[in-house]
Amino acid sequence: MPLDKLPPEVTEDSLGATVVAIKLDKLIDNGLVFYGSVKATGLTNGSTYDLLISVPSGYNMHLLKMRSNVGEGDVDIEMYEGTTTSADGSAGTPVDVNRVTANTANVGFYTGPTVTDAGTLIHTGWAVPTATGTGLSSAGVSNTEAGEEWVLKANTKYLYRITNNSGATIDHWHEGLWYEETA
Repeated sequence: MPLDKLPPEVTEDSLGATVVAIKLDKLIDNGLVFYGSVKATGLTNGSTYDLLISVPSGYNMHLLKMRSNVGEGDVDIEMYEGTTTSADGSAGTPVDVNRVTANTANVGFYTGPTVTDAGTLIHTGWAVPTATGTGLSSAGVSNTEAGEEWVLKANTKYLYRITNNSGATIDHWHEGLWYEETA
């Protein structure tokens, strides 16, 4: 069901103003929220790992969550817009989080792209080293729990790049949660 066909929820904010919004649970109920994840091992110190997000023409991607767990930390996390590739890499498999509707995502994500131009840097993050040098260092671009949502534009490629500065070889995982709307 397209977003414009979903019934909005009308509420009042703390100042009494009317707020009209489509709640996340309605998007999930209608099979419009997708999840993708990838696990990677053996990223050596000083190396990068690239994950490509390809938003097709006709759709905007509302990135609700994009985070990584990078083990020991001291890892740079960057997001670029307008990435150019000569090969997109291996396709991931996004899933509809409503397992009853089983809709198919239009947005694609790929591991191991051949990047010819990273594009414009739009986000820089840092997974700081943990006190022990091991453990759960997590960071990312977006998390709606923190009041963030990125809207990625149609017909555009985005690069999510991890650079390991930890002094050790790390294993890492990345996950994203999004919904799509027609542009």
